[in-house]
Amino acid sequence: MIPAGPSVVTLEMLRFIRRALAETHELTQAITMLADRVDRLTAELALGELSELTKLAARALRHLDTMDIGHNGHGGQP
Repeated sequence: MIPAGPSVVTLEMLRFIRRALAETHELTQAITMLADRVDRLTAELALGELSELTKLAARALRHLDTMDIGHNGHGGQP
């Protein structure tokens, strides 16, 4: 006799699909946040304001400084 209800394979597929949907949702949120930032930056640039661009540039420089410390051990000094 075959037991009633979903099979083990079906349950595993459902778990896999749920994980994929959760990851897709997280990725969609990240892309939406990025698109919002690009929209704000574009609007500021169109108005001649550069505050958002300045913040992004400062963040990029801090990130590069952090990478230099890790790569050569001299705190960004050549």
